[in-house]
Amino acid sequence: FMSVISSALSILPYWYLYKFLNEFLLKKDFTQAKNYAITIFIIMIVQSLIYFISVGFTHLFAFRLETNLRKYGIEGLSKASFSFFDTHPSGKTRKIIDDNATDTHMIVAHLIPDNAGAILMPILLLVLGFFVSLKVGIILIILSIVGGISLSMMTGEKEFMKIYQESLETLSSETVEYVRGIQVIKIFGISVESFKALNTAI
Repeated sequence: FMSVISSALSILPYWYLYKFLNEFLLKKDFTQAKNYAITIFIIMIVQSLIYFISVGFTHLFAFRLETNLRKYGIEGLSKASFSFFDTHPSGKTRKIIDDNATDTHMIVAHLIPDNAGAILMPILLLVLGFFVSLKVGIILIILSIVGGISLSMMTGEKEFMKIYQESLETLSSETVEYVRGIQVIKIFGISVESFKALNTAI
């Protein structure tokens, strides 16, 4: 909610900037232009404060969530049978509990407030564009379409990204296993090539 208010306020300075330039450059009314400049300054300060409050709330929530996820993960491991540890590599288990908790923190702390702004701002900018001029509104719509096409071309194939993420997970798991067995590697003078699973993952 705070992020939505912040996003709405972040659009207002553009409107007042248009009014400021109109008074300053065309009408030469410097007193009114000064009032618009002060208004822009005040709105930007209020918008920044509201945004920091919204991000503060999401960070508090995200840290609590991350801590609780780790606690529940460790609690689940303490109840697991010995066969679980035979069939599941320690590196993969650590990644599931630790890395995924960190990823969840990032999603909750940053993506929720940022997405609210990312969805609302383009809509408000388009509306503002039509308030300024019909030509500005049409140009903004064309730019939005071009930007959307460019973004969809940059994201690439979803299937490839899925394979890439799975490969990263395997690599992380096998690397942890390799590092944990480094004493054995040094004693027997084994090279990294001997660890076929890690070699394949790389």
